Amino acid sequence: MKKIEVKCSELNEKALGIVHLGKDSIEVPNFLPREEGIIEINNEGKFSRVKLIKITKPSSKRVEVKCDIYNNCGGCQLLHLSYNDQIEFKRELVESYFKNAGLPSKIDEIISAEKLVEYRNKMQVAYKYREGKVVCGFYEEESHRIIQLTNCLVQSPKQNEIVKYIQVLMGQMKIAPYNEDKRTGVIRFVLVREARFTKEVMVIIVTNSEMFPGRNDFIKRLKAKFDYITTIIQNVNSRKTSIILGDEERILFGKGYIEDYLCGIKFKISSKTFFQTNPYQTEKLYNKVVEYAALTGNETIIDAYCGVGTIGMVLAKNAKNVIGVESNKQSVTNASANAYENKIKNIKFYCNDATDFLMKLASEKIEVDIIIMDPPRSGSTIEFLNSIKKLKPKKVIYVSCDPATLTRDLKDLISDYKIEKKAIVDMFVGTYHVESIVCLERKK
Repeated sequence: MKKIEVKCSELNEKALGIVHLGKDSIEVPNFLPREEGIIEINNEGKFSRVKLIKITKPSSKRVEVKCDIYNNCGGCQLLHLSYNDQIEFKRELVESYFKNAGLPSKIDEIISAEKLVEYRNKMQVAYKYREGKVVCGFYEEESHRIIQLTNCLVQSPKQNEIVKYIQVLMGQMKIAPYNEDKRTGVIRFVLVREARFTKEVMVIIVTNSEMFPGRNDFIKRLKAKFDYITTIIQNVNSRKTSIILGDEERILFGKGYIEDYLCGIKFKISSKTFFQTNPYQTEKLYNKVVEYAALTGNETIIDAYCGVGTIGMVLAKNAKNVIGVESNKQSVTNASANAYENKIKNIKFYCNDATDFLMKLASEKIEVDIIIMDPPRSGSTIEFLNSIKKLKPKKVIYVSCDPATLTRDLKDLISDYKIEKKAIVDMFVGTYHVESIVCLERKK
């Protein structure tokens, strides 16, 4: 272990400060460009670990972080940077990906956030034993060590209260947390989902097996402590995996789902369904999709990777018909129920792989006017992109949470499509993550 005086030169794509030592470039968390400080390098174990010990010359862009675990958690990477400079970092980041891909790089619009804290509608924490006591929180970056939660700034007070009380309850009732080495114990994770408008709250308790000693008493105490909890689910995940949720579920209290509104439409949200984590910014994002689509009422739209049907249902009122495709069965079930409950009759959902579905439409030469695509972080597939070119929609609107895979996919589309507009939406304040939206029009 050694300590070195260094100067930060720039931030990389993950918002880590870069320090150059000879021919080596070292990543340092919570370090800003032109700052000087002392770092500690620990070469013990399999990986080298670098920690910023002291800042001797701070940046004028640095702000105070009101989070007790920020230096160890890793969940947020930019809370120490002023918000205006966070936005500038994200703009430069996205533009650099476009430029490096040989694409027009200028961002037309930046949609910043009004709510900088307590904006997430979903929280997930792990539970473990440490020195004979139950701890709960987030995993320290690049480790299996849990950082004991105090109060996460980006989660709501209700979410923080619930997960911390469950830690207390486990200690009182002697309910063992999961031991990933021995594969013993009961509770692995707890997820809390909270609706912005309806205020409904779902608690998902992920257990190592169906066996849950003291389950009834546990639920009774949890309900008594928080009368605002509307449903509680036990999810069973006995696999040796980093994936949080298992396949088997049991409703312990309530209806097994919550409901919330987006753009005036009610959506049913189950434990596994994808629903954007920042509802405040999601409405701005979807309104931008509506603007880019510029519908006349005569369009046939494909909503690919549609989740619970949010984007497609927002567009449906101004379209001729909408076809949603999603591989998650629970999401498709919820999407169909959402359309029925909202009396939206010109939308239909299919449970299928988006690539296979689009390839089939292309082979059948189905006429499509607009394709909306919001793929996972890994982006789309070359087969999906080729199918777009075969279908020849007038517009493609690509929503992405990763500028690397976004620009990779756009490079395959620009042979047939021209980038008309692009914007970024700050969905994840305090982190390097950024949502982008790009409107492409078919070349004549």
